Amino acid sequence: MKKEIAVGLLVFIAMGILGYYTIIMSGDILERRDSYWMTVYFSSVEGLSTKAKVKINGVVGGGVDSIELNEEDNTVKVNLRMTRKFRLYKNYRISIRSESALGGRYISIEPGERIAGNKLVEEIVDYSSLEGQAFGDPLALLSELIADNRDNVYNTIKNIRDISEKINSGQGTLGKLINEGKVHDNTDGLIKELRDAIEDTREQAPVTSFIRAALTAF
Repeated sequence: MKKEIAVGLLVFIAMGILGYYTIIMSGDILERRDSYWMTVYFSSVEGLSTKAKVKINGVVGGGVDSIELNEEDNTVKVNLRMTRKFRLYKNYRISIRSESALGGRYISIEPGERIAGNKLVEEIVDYSSLEGQAFGDPLALLSELIADNRDNVYNTIKNIRDISEKINSGQGTLGKLINEGKVHDNTDGLIKELRDAIEDTREQAPVTSFIRAALTAF
């Protein structure tokens, strides 16, 4: 019985520690108690999912709670549950951005500035109807660009392959320079001659200067 009680106590203690680190330390309870809501309307939210992060000037300050499609104008309503307080001005900017090249989207909030162009900017206190901007997924845009220009991309790759084959086979000046040892030796000889010419010019510089000075005196 004592062993069973001890095992049971250890299990309860382990569960308590696990709950502490997963709930209390993560701050979910405190965040829900202090959280507030923001509603942003986008024309498109491709790649965005619920529970995506919301960053304010790069600092995580909330998450996406729900995404809804408006039947009237086909805009997308995104509800954000925010946990950080900040001031929002009329020159704000809210956009959907890519987390990394591997995927993942988040909402970026640039709160704006209180003074712009030596003028005071009005602060926004109603967060129930904000406008957002949606930028396309760069990888998707790249795929579309390649698809639209498939023939040009194919021809470019083919031309690069043809040029590489000609260079490897020794055709053209560049091919001969790379593949033929004679051309390489001639190039080395030309460089040596240029170096010798430069040295001769340096040695003759004092004589030339003396002659120039003498002619100037007369």
